[in-house]
Parts: sequence; structure tokens; C-alpha cells
Amino acid sequence: MYYYIFESPKNSRERQLFEKIRDVARTFGIAGEITQSSPARTPDELTKMGLEKNYSTIIAIGTNSHINKIITRIMKEKPEYPVAIGLIPTDPTSSLSKNWSYKSVEEACETLKYRKVEKLNVGLIDPGRFFLTSAYIFSRKPIKFYLDVDRWQAEATANLIQIFSNLTVEVEKFDFEGSKLKAAINWLVGKSNEKVERSIFRGKTVKVSSDKVLPVYVDNEIVARTPISVYRKLKVLNVIMKRDKVLPDKTHDAEDQSGERN
Repeated sequence: MYYYIFESPKNSRERQLFEKIRDVARTFGIAGEITQSSPARTPDELTKMGLEKNYSTIIAIGTNSHINKIITRIMKEKPEYPVAIGLIPTDPTSSLSKNWSYKSVEEACETLKYRKVEKLNVGLIDPGRFFLTSAYIFSRKPIKFYLDVDRWQAEATANLIQIFSNLTVEVEKFDFEGSKLKAAINWLVGKSNEKVERSIFRGKTVKVSSDKVLPVYVDNEIVARTPISVYRKLKVLNVIMKRDKVLPDKTHDAEDQSGERN
């Protein structure tokens, strides 16, 4: 039996999409209990209720934020029986949509029906926020960050620290063209006036601190503040996958772990 957790629809288009998912799920024989988040019932609470009812398949329909909250509750509860999560991202521009993009509702329901389950890695921001996407720290002005990755330390002056669920770490510093003449020429020829210096690292444990306290975001929501410790939890989340999907923890496998990326 499936347990569906829909995000509260933001507009009529999403409302129609959610209704279609419910209808098609019934025709595919994967109907189940339907729930929808609201101020009175958060995704966290609805997930806990589903686990208390011993549902073994939980379907998360919504934005990255909605899906990551459901994942966090599943990981925190540590159910004694196998639980698989199915994902239907509703934001076509999101990182999860790139890995779980469906051409139609029918294709999504077919994937859920045949329930091909794979174990994926997730990231954990201590003490208890799990994510399948990425976390980031941003400062408008470059600031000094201190990184402790496994057994080595580094300092970096940067604007952005992004940490993916496989604990690939991207450190970026933005530089803007200072010459007004050069900036005007760049604009005329369609060239960006922004230069990005980027370094990439990989680890099993990452600690980040900064010269001043900064918020840490997951899906544009503040979940912590620096300093933070982030861990990689290997193959702990059962996720329903399509056969041709690229796993999120494969991202950046071809990147140099300690050098700059062009």
C-alpha cells in the first residue's frame, strides 16, 4: 500500500497536476492513502504518521524542500522494516527534476508501480538535517572560510560554499570587471562581467566555519548556522528509480577533487 504526501499546491496548474496524479495512480493499481501538507500538518508530521501506520512505500510529491523534509523524517525514525521513497518533483528547474524528470504522469506512476529500488547516499548536517540535494553558505562579499575535510584543513576566501549529498564541496569566489570601459565592451559582445574562481574537493566528513556567523541553506531554507559539520551517509536511503536515471551521488565524479574546474 502506498502513502502519498502531496505538497500544498501553489496554483491552479499544480492543483490540476496533483488531481491527475491521484487519478492515474488508481488506474495503475497503486492507489493508497492520500495526504497533503498544510500549516496544520507539516511534511515531517505526515511522514511520521505514515511510518506509525507501517507504510513501506512513501511517495513525496512537491519541491526539493518538501522532499528533503520527508527524507529527514524517514532517516530520523529509523524504521525497523524496509521503507522505500518515491519522488515526483514538481519544480522542473530543480536539481531533483534533473534525475527524476518524467515525460508524463503515466510514466511517473509506471515507475512507482514497478518499484525498482536502489540505495542512495544522503548528506547529514549535524545534528539532524538530511538532504538528497545540496547545502550552501553564501556571502555577498568574499569572506574567509575554514574547511576541515577528513584529515586536512584549508582556508579559502570565497562567496559561496556548496556541499552536495555525496560530500563534493564547491568553493566559489566571484570577481567583477572593475574597468567601466572593459565592462561596457563585455556587455556589447555578450560576455559576462563576472569571473568565477572555483575549487572542488571531496571528503567523507566536512566541517566549515567562517570569520562571521552565516546561515546554512538547504533548498533556500535556513537549516543551520556556521560552524557546521556535514557527513556522508552511504547507501542508507531506499529510492524508487527509473532504469535510465543518473544517481545524484554520481555528480562531479569526473571532477578533480582538489583542483580548479574550467
